[in-house]
Amino acid sequence: MSKEVTVYGYNSVETSVLKNPENIIELYIDESSSNKRIEKLISGKAASRLNILKVNKHFLSQLLSTEKHQGIAAKIRIDDYFDLKSSIDYLSQTDGSLILILDDLDDPRNIGACLRTANATAVDMIVLSRNRVNIDSPVIGKVSSGALQKSNIAVVSNISQFIDRIKEIGFWVYGTSDNSEVSYWDPNYKESTAIIVGSEGKGMRDLTKSKCDQVVSIPMLGDVSSLNVSVACGLMLYEVHRQRTVN
Repeated sequence: MSKEVTVYGYNSVETSVLKNPENIIELYIDESSSNKRIEKLISGKAASRLNILKVNKHFLSQLLSTEKHQGIAAKIRIDDYFDLKSSIDYLSQTDGSLILILDDLDDPRNIGACLRTANATAVDMIVLSRNRVNIDSPVIGKVSSGALQKSNIAVVSNISQFIDRIKEIGFWVYGTSDNSEVSYWDPNYKESTAIIVGSEGKGMRDLTKSKCDQVVSIPMLGDVSSLNVSVACGLMLYEVHRQRTVN
């Protein structure tokens, strides 16, 4: 199964054109744009068979609900998102998988940034709550810089139920909190692992925290009390990567 989404911004569209041109339905270009990178992209071999539409800037702004589109957008076809059953079926096939769970996040820019980092660190699946976010938001696609269309994403109705199910198939679940005395580099992440980050300000929900095998914190040495959630996400995922690749 597949679905159609719209992405915008040069990096996101370039990823689609160069990596998966067969999934592009329409490519929109601002007819008044003089951007050399866009001109080079659409004149290249990868774009030679695409349906390229020159449109005015107002059309793009209305389509995307933003004027910050950099003069380029694309309607693309991507794999449909996993649900609870299909995600568990997929994750049951291999040992040592890595999951990122975004608990209660609703800011599309933070979600897009987390998707980008998750793709960079070879996360096997990103999980979001169906009730908290519109994953089809073009803003998420832009900020993710192509990760949206290249990642396994599960959208589930109940994060708590998802955690229960992955524990049944052997996952260890680690949450993040400002209040934990366990540093994020202390656990062993070499087994099948799920990392949970909560929303800025509120953090993880209490029910989600109660499901964790261990809650860890990122030491703060200055005057600020916490990091942006996408930065915290990056530190956690790269620590998993470090542990799994170190000799």
